[in-house]
Amino acid sequence: MKNHGIITLLILFLFSCGNEKQESIFTLEGNTGTPEGSLYLFGTDGRYEKRDSTVCDENGFFRFTIPADTVMPLALITPDMRLVPVYAEPKLKAELLRDTTMNNGWSVKGGTVQALHDSISRVLDACNSTNMLHETIDSFILKNPISDVNVEIVRRYMTELPKTDHRAIRARTGNLGGIIKDHTFFAMLKERTDNKVSNVEHRSFPSFNYTTADSIELTQTELLKKYTLVTFWASWDEGSRERIKALSGIQDSIESKSFALLNISFDHDSAAWRRFIEEDSITGNNVIESKMFGSAIAKQFSIKSLPFTMLVSPYLRVLKYDIGMNGIVSHIDSLTRRYDKEQEKKNKKITNKLK
Repeated sequence: MKNHGIITLLILFLFSCGNEKQESIFTLEGNTGTPEGSLYLFGTDGRYEKRDSTVCDENGFFRFTIPADTVMPLALITPDMRLVPVYAEPKLKAELLRDTTMNNGWSVKGGTVQALHDSISRVLDACNSTNMLHETIDSFILKNPISDVNVEIVRRYMTELPKTDHRAIRARTGNLGGIIKDHTFFAMLKERTDNKVSNVEHRSFPSFNYTTADSIELTQTELLKKYTLVTFWASWDEGSRERIKALSGIQDSIESKSFALLNISFDHDSAAWRRFIEEDSITGNNVIESKMFGSAIAKQFSIKSLPFTMLVSPYLRVLKYDIGMNGIVSHIDSLTRRYDKEQEKKNKKITNKLK
């Protein structure tokens, strides 16, 4: 009888463990309509550090299952290269759906946090003025001061703009509460709005070893004696694609051999990356960083959104951090002309000494 009792207890224990493990699972599934299309899923704030991928079956159906002990913000890259925010919740099964009411053409059904994100996104997409946009974000933050959705709406509707208004960001995020106000994304924004970017500027650009799309080994020594415009981007990000296309023309605009482009792509799908840079003739040194936001270089420079561009000096020092396109060509042209003249003078002095 004792043995039977022990066996029964053991079965109950194992059964309870199995249930506990099952309860911490988040499932995302759907039909993309793309047979054998590739999808990628990754965390956006460090709570989920893995990067998952899957391929649709012959009917376009896919499924992700990941452990989720708490709510976790994720990003899904669809076969048509759209970025879809996803909020994983424990014990939840969510579905990806085609949705023409969303700007990216997709929505996710399932979960309270996801529903909150999708509803506010539709409202913000419909705002026809900056004032209306700011008022809507203000109202949302006041009602939901500790929601993870705040990260995505501030990132998308306030930081991913041609010109970032840091005062407006500070005003919007002042009412955040709980642990969300200490989120790494908002800590990074506070650093910028407090004019502390100088802590990053003049920092040495880190060593690296990449292989370019042309199968050439590339290290930091290749950037010596050149002003290098370094851009972090991704083929799945619309803003990134526009930035990298615009930057391709800079190479011909600046008549100096002391200028280079380094385009570091945060991509999982190397085939999609190569296809994009070939079809659109993207110039410069094109390399891929498969670890994306989890890479050492992304962590060093606190890169939380794309595109992200910085200017590095011929001595591998960061001169300008998180810069836009306005005036960048004339600025680089001025720097390279001056640098070329200085180098020419040095070379003449060396030649005269040898004579």
